[in-house]
Amino acid sequence: MKKYLEYKDHVSNKFWEINLKGSQVNLTYGRIGIKKPAKIEKKFKGKSASNDAKKFAEKKINEKLRKGYLEV
Repeated sequence: MKKYLEYKDHVSNKFWEINLKGSQVNLTYGRIGIKKPAKIEKKFKGKSASNDAKKFAEKKINEKLRKGYLEV
């Protein structure tokens, strides 16, 4: 699963991207147009690792949508 969201208003022009691969979640975010955006990598372990990663990703996507980010 891969989602790319943007938030734009009179002050902000930023993006947020999530990439889910099995039990690993990669987050990338920052201002649109910067050369080195922030990156976070989160790995889940255990029997239900991929399910936990999916729940985490869905939770983060919903948080961003509530804050006003839009899918592009």
